Parts: sequence; C-alpha cells; structure tokens
Amino acid sequence: MIKHPITIYKVVAGIAFIILASVQFFLLFNMYRMEDEHYYAIEKAGMHDLYEPAINNDKLYPGAVQIIDKHVYKYIDTLEALYKQNRKGAFDTLRQVMCDSMFAELRAKSCGDSLIQAMKKQLGITDSLQYCLQIRNIDFAFEARKYIPIYTHGQKYPLINKAIQDSGGIRISGKLKNINSTNSVSGLTVSSPASHSYKMDFALHIDTYDRVWGVIKKMMPVFLLSLFSILSVLVIFYITFRNWLKQKKLADMQTDFINNITHEFHTPLSAIMVANKSLQNEKITGKKENVVSLTGVISRQADRLKKLIGQVIDISVGRMVKLNKTTLPLNDLLEDVLLDYRLNISDSSVQLNIEKHTVHDMVAVDVFYFTTMLQNIIDNGIKYNNSSPKMITVSTTNTDEYVLLSIKDNGIGMNDAITRRIFDKFYRAPNWKNEPIQGLGLGLHYARQCVEAHSWKLDVKSKPEEGSEFIIFIPCQQQ
Repeated sequence: MIKHPITIYKVVAGIAFIILASVQFFLLFNMYRMEDEHYYAIEKAGMHDLYEPAINNDKLYPGAVQIIDKHVYKYIDTLEALYKQNRKGAFDTLRQVMCDSMFAELRAKSCGDSLIQAMKKQLGITDSLQYCLQIRNIDFAFEARKYIPIYTHGQKYPLINKAIQDSGGIRISGKLKNINSTNSVSGLTVSSPASHSYKMDFALHIDTYDRVWGVIKKMMPVFLLSLFSILSVLVIFYITFRNWLKQKKLADMQTDFINNITHEFHTPLSAIMVANKSLQNEKITGKKENVVSLTGVISRQADRLKKLIGQVIDISVGRMVKLNKTTLPLNDLLEDVLLDYRLNISDSSVQLNIEKHTVHDMVAVDVFYFTTMLQNIIDNGIKYNNSSPKMITVSTTNTDEYVLLSIKDNGIGMNDAITRRIFDKFYRAPNWKNEPIQGLGLGLHYARQCVEAHSWKLDVKSKPEEGSEFIIFIPCQQQ
C-alpha cells in the first residue's frame, strides 16, 4: 500500500536535488563567465596602453605601414578603373592578388614576437603568453568617404592563402587559436577622409597558454565550497530521508502490530466470554462434564492471554528477565521440548524430526527462554510453509568449541532483503500466497533476544523456494 507514495517521494526528492544541483551549476557557470571576462584584465589593459603608442602613425606593428602602402598604391588606380568599368570579375581577381601578396610580405617581415616580448618585459609579466595579430577588413575609397570592400573577414577568398584565413580575419603573426572578445587587447580602425585612400581594421589578441585552468584555479575555493555544500545537502537529505523512511516503516509496523494484537487478544477473550455465557445457561451447567469442559476452555484461554500480555510487555519495553542457567545435555532438552510441541500441533501435515550428531552436548541454558526461542523459530518455519508435508528438522553437531543447533524447514524461504529484517520488532514477512498470517511480528525478535541473552551466536541461511535454516552456536561445557 505504501510502495507508490514512497516512490513518489523519492521522485520528488530526486527532482528537488536535481533542481538544487542545477541552480548551483548555473551560479558556478555564471561566476566562471565573469571570472573569464575579467581574467588577466590588468595585464591586458597594460598591454593595450603599450601597444597603441608602439604603432603610432603605423599599422599592425612598427614598419607595417610602408608594406601596406606599397601594395595599396600600386594597385589602387587599376582597381578603380576596373570597378568603374563594371568589370566585376577582373576587379575581384586583382583585389585578391593584391591582398595575397600584401599579406605574405606582412607575415614575412612581422616583428610581432619581439613586440610582445618587449611589452611583457616592460610590464614584468613572466607567464607564457600566446597572441594573434590579424587584419579584419580592408576598404578602398576611390572617392572621399565612399569605401569599397577589398577584404572582409568571415568570407573565403580562393586566391588568398587558405592557411592564414580565419573566421576573424587574416592571421599576420602569432599562434593563439581561440580568438574571442575575452582575450582582445586592442581593436583599431585606421582610415583617411581623402580620396584614393583606404581604411583598415586590425586587432591584437593575447592570452595565457592554459586560460581555462587559470580561471578554474582562481575559482577553486568557491568551487570546493559549492561542491562541499552540495555534498553536505545530499548527505543530510539522504540521512533525513532514510530516517523518515524508517519512521514511516515503524509507524506502519506499529499500525500492523495494533491490528494483529487486537486480533490475537480478541480470540481468547471471545472464547472466555462465550464459555462464561454458556456457564450461565442452566441447561448446559446441568451436566457436570459440560462445566468441566467450559472451565477448561476458560483456563486455557486465560493462560494464553496471560502469556500474550507478558510476551508483548517484555518485548515492547525491551526487558529480558535474568537468566537462570542450568548445565544439562542439549539432546535431552530437545527431546522434551519437541515432545510437548508435537502434542500441541493441530496441523497433521507437519513432520517434526530430530537428528543428533553430537559427541559432547552439555550446555549452560535457561530452559524456559530456550524453550520459547525454539518454539518461536519452529512456529515461523510452519507459518511460512506451503509444502506438503511441512518438514521441520532439528539437528545437533559438534565443532571444537561449539554445539551447533540447526532448525531447518522446507518453507518458502527468504531473499536477502527479508533475511536482514526478520529479527526487527513487529516485522512480518509477506506470505507468497498473499494469505493472512497470524502473529504479532515478535516471535523471531524474541528468539534473537534469547540468543543474545545467552551470549550465543545466530546465523540464518535462506533462499527463496528452498527453505530456511537457523543455526545457533552454543558454547560446549566440559563434561
């Protein structure tokens, strides 16, 4: 009945944790982006302040303007004539040829490496850096302020060296691959308002070799704190949820206990009330044998009720009466206990056998609690048994230190999950045939208390459909 609600709770809990983790991840991601945007900001600002004066009245790097002007003014008149004659194909071919030759010479004579090293030295930067110096756009002005595109970044030009074309422009020098706004040091546009001039956009990007790891190292305290908080919430949530499940299961078992104790107490009380009412009937009490029979019923049911109350009180308060041990032969004690048990078996399909394989069987034992323990284990083997016949085998064997008492049945058996819980107070394993099982869920719990009170050891072996075996390790006494 509680399976589906618990599943729903688990799903809701899982969703809540995922939402929490997602919020944490979102915050960390945004923090990473902020750190990434401001990473190396002071150093980049210093390089910006040094780069622009270094190319004052120049372009790209010192001496680049002479190379650019040489190629531009060599072709600008021809390109103007082709453009005005509407010879688009020839114009397009010539502008690419001009750009390719200009870019090649700019790359060959670049002093970008020495420029960057000089700026690093001036700023006292010791980190390893990568840079990229690139041309983004070139426009010609055949007439004043009317610019015609000659090279535009983002376009592919078949007559320009493919190796130097990036999405951001033409790479003149440097090996920095990841070009973006966060590592931009300077972006300049140089133009002239006169006719027969040109406009050029170029940029400098500088970054460390391992930018991502550098940002992460700066964020490491925050990252570790966030991870710790998530793990702490997960652990606290898990412990809380586990305890809630235990409390819920305990509440369900207590409810089940109340229902079953009501049934267990109702049976003898009903029998006593019926017998008492019958004794008030003169027709029934007229015969002596009827009175004897009815008083016997009252006596037996009252004794049963007394034992039920005593057992429930002992188990519920966790009380164990002080043991009164006696040293005696275990095999003889088993014979007496099983003889009494056979007299009370109403199920004709039950076969109760004993096998004695011991050489030494003297043990120190409280007879009353031992008898109760053994009867509860046997009761369990009969209740959860669909076989015909229901076979219970009690056997004894010796080891060097112990007498091993085994109670084995051919019942429905148990899986590992049930085996771990059978000694819990009020726990009642489900019957595979979904038939109601009488009892309070206290029998095996009481049996384990008896074993622990004697300081013995108890082991359980069970598999579904193969029955169960309870093995008790009892220290052997010197004879």
